Amino acid sequence: MARTVDLSVPRWVRVVAVFFLLGGVLVTGVAALLDLLVEGLGLAENAYVPSLALAVFAYLVVCAVWFARTTETGGSSVWSAIPDSQYTGRHAESGGIARKEQEDAIRELQDGEE
Repeated sequence: MARTVDLSVPRWVRVVAVFFLLGGVLVTGVAALLDLLVEGLGLAENAYVPSLALAVFAYLVVCAVWFARTTETGGSSVWSAIPDSQYTGRHAESGGIARKEQEDAIRELQDGEE
């Protein structure tokens, strides 16, 4: 008997890893560039801490916007734009048949409840 082991990493672990790894590189890089720009223009002597704070704030805003866009479910499916009658026709090869069967099963369950 063959045994299989699932070594896949959960999605949330990958998101957190990317958040910290990519975010750390991005934030420190932007903060260093802002510090060099401010010092180069002669606006301040040591502007790394305010630059770091600004970079962290900007990164958190970008992450919040990304999270809000990826978690919204209000009709954002590509199937919303396709009429039901085209599931088994033009869109059959791209999963239309399975989509039609799923929607038919949901309708049957809803009709059974009433």
